[in-house]
Amino acid sequence: MGQRPEAGPDKAADFVLPDPAGKNVMLSAYRGKVVLLNFWASWCPPCRAEMPSLQKLHDLLKDKKFVLLAAAEDQDTKQA
Repeated sequence: MGQRPEAGPDKAADFVLPDPAGKNVMLSAYRGKVVLLNFWASWCPPCRAEMPSLQKLHDLLKDKKFVLLAAAEDQDTKQA
């Protein structure tokens, strides 16, 4: 990859993570939207407990300029 843009008060540093299908997702693809990045793991009880609330938030705001990205810390993607 080339140079990473610097993060600042109005701009987060770009990153790439794979989605469950193995396709790369770049933060910069959501520029101009509010992005909530949630790090979680299937073995974490509080993480699992917050998922219904995050799903409700996603459902409520999905037609707005809002994106919820959930990055699983699990080693096994099937667990996530």
